Parts: sequence; C-alpha cells; structure tokens
Amino acid sequence: MERDALIACAAIAAAAWAVARGHVQAPLGVFGGGALAWISYRGIKGGIDALTGAEGAGTGVRMAIGLVKFFTRYAILALAAYVIMARLRLPPLAVFAGASSLVVAVAVEAVRGIQWKS
Repeated sequence: MERDALIACAAIAAAAWAVARGHVQAPLGVFGGGALAWISYRGIKGGIDALTGAEGAGTGVRMAIGLVKFFTRYAILALAAYVIMARLRLPPLAVFAGASSLVVAVAVEAVRGIQWKS
C-alpha cells in the first residue's frame, strides 16, 4: 500500500503539472500533500506499533512511549502543514490532491482484493 501511495502521488503530480501547463507550484503542492499524508500514516502506524508491543517495552512504558510519539508526530505534521500552506504558498487544491494519494492507494488495494476473490 505504501508503494501504491507513492505511485499515486507521482501520477497525481504529473497530472497537476499537465493541468497547470508546466508551472511547478502545482506538482510541488501535490508532493507536499503526499508528504503530509506520509507523516500522518507513519504517525498512526508508529503509535499502533508502540501500543501493541512491537518495541518490546513494558505495558506502562509502551503506552507512554506511544503517546509521546503520537503527539510529537502530529506536532510535526502541523508544522509541516503550516510551512506548506503559509510559507511556501503552494496551491491548496494541489496539496489536498497529494494528501489524497493514500486514499487512492487504499482504493487500488480494495479493487485488487475484490479481483483476487473473484
């Protein structure tokens, strides 16, 4: 799924570049949105791994580490979103399209699952 999200983000960036007639802001916005989705995905995955014991610590320590990682990653996500939207002034629609690349990857995976069962 991670690979599919990367491929989807690249395809959306190529389409944004074509629609924007070669202006680089649109594909940069898509890649920025894809980066936000990746940070969010890694944050959720890391939090779940910490809470389920993938790190091998005790229960209380594991939960504390999971919470710290969760809030730290979302602070990083908020900072990255601020930089992308306010400082770099990338197009919001392009950022949203890039952030949707993970949704596209999940949809592709769902279609593969349906085709596999048929």
